[in-house]
Amino acid sequence: MRAVLVEPNPLIAEALGRQLGMGKIRYDRLDWPELEELLAEQGGEALGFDAIVLGGLPDPAAAVASLRAQRVTAAVLCLLERRDVAATVALLHAGADDVLVKPVVSAEVRARIEVARRRARGLVSNAVRVGRLTVFLDGRDPNVGGERLRLSQREHAILGVLAAHHRRVVSKEHIYDEVYGLSGADPLDKVIDVYICKLRKKIAEATGGARYIETVYGRGYKFEAPPEHEEPDTPPRLLRAVTPFKGLVRPPSAPIAAVG
Repeated sequence: MRAVLVEPNPLIAEALGRQLGMGKIRYDRLDWPELEELLAEQGGEALGFDAIVLGGLPDPAAAVASLRAQRVTAAVLCLLERRDVAATVALLHAGADDVLVKPVVSAEVRARIEVARRRARGLVSNAVRVGRLTVFLDGRDPNVGGERLRLSQREHAILGVLAAHHRRVVSKEHIYDEVYGLSGADPLDKVIDVYICKLRKKIAEATGGARYIETVYGRGYKFEAPPEHEEPDTPPRLLRAVTPFKGLVRPPSAPIAAVG
């Protein structure tokens, strides 16, 4: 996961950076003019970050509104010095995904960013069910029919990217950027191909030879259950009216005496 940290105070920025690092979030520290320059060069939709963490700006609501006006789709997390309901409301109305009060904790920052990203992808939980596989996006190993499928850290990260884009083609470049960011040093094509091969083998062994990851030549990979593992679509069930438990039914109230 990659983030931009905008915090003008160097001491606070260092403390926030430590928390981001503890949450395994790679980050680049930029000041606001530098971020605006980057947006002017690349455009909001092409900005290669999962999240933008804003803290210590004179007018954070205006900054958030500017990001959304430039079509920035990254999660925007704002940090306040103290609890301020009016400021929080203004930030949320401007387009912020979440607001936290300093000091922050790494696990909470990462969790809130993941929730924002999940909503943006149309996912309602951390579990993605694909055929017989259940892939968890919160760090847990996937399972097949309730049995744990043990994966390495890199394998889990790559499968998580594919599962988050279930039934859509994901390019090698996107996978590499999501998993490695700027820290990757291995040749892109080879390293992704190697891990995809390992994932296919492990999934096939757990599912009786099924192939869940397809290569779309010239474009990337697609994660989808094979036809024999697809569950038939079923209409949503209507909830039945709940009958109160007899032991909790209130006795009828006594008649109100007429006044007169």
